[in-house]
Amino acid sequence: MSKPVKSSNARKLAGNFILLSIGEALSKVFAFVAFAYLARLLGPDTYGNIEFALAVAMFFSLIVEGGLGILGAREIAKDEQCVLPLTFHIVIMRCFLAVGAFLLLVLFATISNKTPQEKQLLMLYGLTIFGTPGLLSWVFQGFDRMKWVAISTVMRWSLFAGFVFLFIHDPRRIWIVPLIELGAIGCVVVFNFSIFRYFFGRFWRKFDVSFCLSLFRQGLPIGLSQVTWGLRAYLPIIMLGLMVGGEVVGWFGAAYRIVVALHTFVWMYYFNIYPSISRCTQQAPDALQRLIGKSLQVNSWAAIFVGAMGTIFAKPMISIVYGPQYAEAAIGFQFLIWLVAFILISGHYMYILIAFNKQWFELFSAVCGATGIIVLNLLLIPKYGYIGAAVAILCSEVLTWILNYYFVCRKIALIHFISYLIKPLVVGVIMVTVVKLLPFTNFGIMGGTAILLYGIGILVLQPNLINDVRMLIVGNKQESKIA
Repeated sequence: MSKPVKSSNARKLAGNFILLSIGEALSKVFAFVAFAYLARLLGPDTYGNIEFALAVAMFFSLIVEGGLGILGAREIAKDEQCVLPLTFHIVIMRCFLAVGAFLLLVLFATISNKTPQEKQLLMLYGLTIFGTPGLLSWVFQGFDRMKWVAISTVMRWSLFAGFVFLFIHDPRRIWIVPLIELGAIGCVVVFNFSIFRYFFGRFWRKFDVSFCLSLFRQGLPIGLSQVTWGLRAYLPIIMLGLMVGGEVVGWFGAAYRIVVALHTFVWMYYFNIYPSISRCTQQAPDALQRLIGKSLQVNSWAAIFVGAMGTIFAKPMISIVYGPQYAEAAIGFQFLIWLVAFILISGHYMYILIAFNKQWFELFSAVCGATGIIVLNLLLIPKYGYIGAAVAILCSEVLTWILNYYFVCRKIALIHFISYLIKPLVVGVIMVTVVKLLPFTNFGIMGGTAILLYGIGILVLQPNLINDVRMLIVGNKQESKIA
């Protein structure tokens, strides 16, 4: 028997999305401005060292994540009573994983072909791994309390940006940057545990080995998938640093930094919708198709717009953000921006597999994608440099996307995406063609024209898009069923 969920739940979901959007927007502004400042101050060569060290540290931090955050959020969304034992055991497990990950990073730094100064920077960035266990955003996500997630991210990156501007005025003080990030993460950890204790009580519990082993088994495929995702995301920078080095890493890192900033908003979208996808596992079979259908319709328009705008305006965008010394980064950016567009569509299938407990299929797709990017980087980087690395990322994402799509349609439900892309592609091609033919070279005029053309295209071909957004926010809540 169906029972409508109170409208306050719909308002709560909408409010969560708005809060998370504001928080992520502010945090990304702080982070982006800080790294743009560092890029201008350090120059492509030295800035490349920062991006290399950060990529390595971020990859090893995924070992600490271990898939436990996604698993924990999923279980809390299903049963809120499990929060105390679940949080305690996940944090303790992550502490052990952090020790192992840091030791592996030290080993990597020791045997790498980098200079002593670069190895020192790499190990200092490795210290940030020890902050990962105390980041409790996944707990707040499971409860749909996104305001605490938003506050945490803003706190972290505002502190980082503030201290970067305060202390980094000389390229020789580059070693302070990872320590600033470590301090910012430490402040967020203290804040997270304070909020946790206020809402849920005492953190410490009796340690249950069998429960930990159960969590480890469930989280393993998700964790391995995240590691393989890390290979796809960070391996190009790491391999460029090891195989080429120098300013090429700085150019690629500068272009990729913008893409990473934009990708955060994509991640935020899936972060917010993931609990709703998880709840579809307990609803009527067509609930998932309704939810994802609306999401694909909206995201297809966003994907084509982001990809087309990035391709058209890559050169002026790179010049404005980083200065003329990074002009070479524009070509790489024209390729990399399509990664955001692809993930706006492909991410649906990854999160569906995880939510429906099909982690091993998602892991298989991720392993194939990671294998592909390793092979393609080895083939393309020696000949094409950072352009080859950008192409490798895109090809890897397409391969993973196709496999996840196949598994969702085969194991869960038929959820197609191609039909949703036709109208946005038509409008996108028209927009790019018209803008390229304009006699103007002013960035503002061309950008305004592009936005106007795309907006007109939406009004003509998809006039109900705003209503689709509203239905995406409230539809899954209103039509959910309680067994």
